[in-house]
Amino acid sequence: MRIQFRVYDCQYCSVRAKCTTAKKHGRQLTLKRQEEYEALQEIRSELAGENGQKNGDKRAGVEGTISQAVRGFGMRTTRYRSLAKTKLQHLTPAAAINIDRFIAYKMGWPKAQTRTSHFALLMATI
Repeated sequence: MRIQFRVYDCQYCSVRAKCTTAKKHGRQLTLKRQEEYEALQEIRSELAGENGQKNGDKRAGVEGTISQAVRGFGMRTTRYRSLAKTKLQHLTPAAAINIDRFIAYKMGWPKAQTRTSHFALLMATI
């Protein structure tokens, strides 16, 4: 269920800045059914555990590789129609990524740090 407040309801509210950052709309809330909410809480508690953290670390490594492939080597789309040529297009940047990482390792270049979110930066100032 989605609850939307009108712009007029939020426009003159004294705590609007703490509630929403929307410029053209009022506050929006999304409420889940009880079963969905409980399932989501259960999954979040599993992810917060030790096994969830290990899986999250693996996923972060894979996500970093995908990001490097997309941003550095243009792997968002393929330029070919045949499967063989598309496979070759994927293997070539994959080899380039491995070579790039090997050179960085041998040269002793530090790994890129994960971006710190705006919220984390804000909380660090408090």
